[in-house]
Amino acid sequence: MKKIRFTSTIFLIGFILVSSCQKSTDVQLITPDEYQRLDQLEDVQLIDVRSVEAFQDLHLEGAQNLVYDAEFSEKIMKLDKSKPVAVYCKTGGLSKKCVEILKDSGFVKIFDLKGGLSKWKHSGISIDSLIKPETKK
Repeated sequence: MKKIRFTSTIFLIGFILVSSCQKSTDVQLITPDEYQRLDQLEDVQLIDVRSVEAFQDLHLEGAQNLVYDAEFSEKIMKLDKSKPVAVYCKTGGLSKKCVEILKDSGFVKIFDLKGGLSKWKHSGISIDSLIKPETKK
């Protein structure tokens, strides 16, 4: 009986040590207001995963367009995994899928804009945060 307890204890300690050495991914669902505060505090990589056409029509200032498609896993390799990544789409459904791919690819800090661009436009936050590329100089 003593041998079983000792073996179980050793196994448990080993498991705790191994799992504490692994990097854990921090994923947070955030509101537009929370994103604005976050963007002021950290160097966030902002990713718009909608189509090229939707991105060209309207997107958040500073966003990169990495369209969610079969090559999405390859596209995100140009991002810095050690820096925070914020992802958005139109309503939040597509970005949720992208968050899983980012997690599986080893990104450490991921933010998903709750409700997507639709929520941002209806949140009461200044429209100056939304950029139409054809009006930029």
